[in-house]
Amino acid sequence: MGEDKLKTSNISIRIPDDYRKRLQLQADKKGISFNAHVLRVLEIHLMSSGFGPTSLTSSSGRLFQIRYEPYLDNVDETTWAFFIDEPKFEKERAYYLIGIGRTVLRDWQVKDKSTVSKEVGLALLSFYNRQGMEIDRLNFTQYPGPDNDGRRVLQVAEVPETLEQFLDQLLEDKWKDKFVEQSDRSQDIRRGRPESTLYR
Repeated sequence: MGEDKLKTSNISIRIPDDYRKRLQLQADKKGISFNAHVLRVLEIHLMSSGFGPTSLTSSSGRLFQIRYEPYLDNVDETTWAFFIDEPKFEKERAYYLIGIGRTVLRDWQVKDKSTVSKEVGLALLSFYNRQGMEIDRLNFTQYPGPDNDGRRVLQVAEVPETLEQFLDQLLEDKWKDKFVEQSDRSQDIRRGRPESTLYR
């Protein structure tokens, strides 16, 4: 996964009884330990404060956490799976396969295909977010069929000659993606999750 297992330390903290009771009630309601609940509250706060390396806040103020893992590495492409979670509701909202075609990797003279593909995928998600798109509502049209609406593989005709130029274009919001559009619903809802379960 995209996150390394963190080392832990034991610390003592004094908090008002009222906070402790409320946190304990919330933990009981979720069926988790008090410690696990406090860590989750802290994690969400750190992400929303900009301390999470794989988190994005959308233009509408929604916080997303991105998990990732290698998906495919063959002669045609190197692709990562990106899971878009909404911590507020503890839901995975979307699942994208974002990769780079072999000709692009060759032209960019990439030595570490896996790392570059992962970083480009994260850069693309940040780029879409800066364009005002809700990243759980992305709909890719590169490949036909509803099962491929989350698949995007960069090909040589749509990127500049070097990786540095491409990343610069993304950072300066100068690149155009003709294969992405924003749906009116998140991917999980489009694929069958009842909207009534969103707030549970």
